[in-house]
Amino acid sequence: MKRYFLAIVLGLLALGAQAQLTRGVTAGYHLADVRVSFNPLIDPTFTPVATGRAGYHAGGFYRASAGLFYVQPQVWLTGLNQQFIIEDGTFTPEVLDWSLLRLDVPVEVGVKLGPLFGFVAPVYSIALAETGGLNLTDPGKGSWGGQVGVGLKLGSLQVSARYEGSLSTFGQTLSVGGIDFETDNRINQFIASAALKL
Repeated sequence: MKRYFLAIVLGLLALGAQAQLTRGVTAGYHLADVRVSFNPLIDPTFTPVATGRAGYHAGGFYRASAGLFYVQPQVWLTGLNQQFIIEDGTFTPEVLDWSLLRLDVPVEVGVKLGPLFGFVAPVYSIALAETGGLNLTDPGKGSWGGQVGVGLKLGSLQVSARYEGSLSTFGQTLSVGGIDFETDNRINQFIASAALKL
């Protein structure tokens, strides 16, 4: 994945020599699905269930386009929110509000067809802060994901919808009752965003 990311950066530099360059700001809405899977050797007495809640991102982008093709690296500050229900067989499951603040760097590689465009994007994410007491990730830990999406360009404004899937874990622990459990933690999400060329 790192080689793929490096190849995109080198391609962007080569494209930039003959491409039209633009920049702008972007913001968006996220609906995330956080999945916590236990090590098969572990048989916990509880089940963590996450329900998706609204998230967001804000950031900026550079875009290099030539003909039908474009490359658009972006930097987002992303906030994701979930509500975890810890069910242990009792009548009063524990409900926890959980949130994650992270830095995302998606690099779109796409094709333009008139006002429409489609793209794929590797995305590297770094966890900055977590609240909720579950310790699902370590601040500063990086993870990889992949995005695929479509969009519409209207003058200086472009809107897009994309799906992001995890290519690696963003964390490998879950803390409940002061005990750390070995887990496989991943985030899949739908993202709607708008970008404005400056």
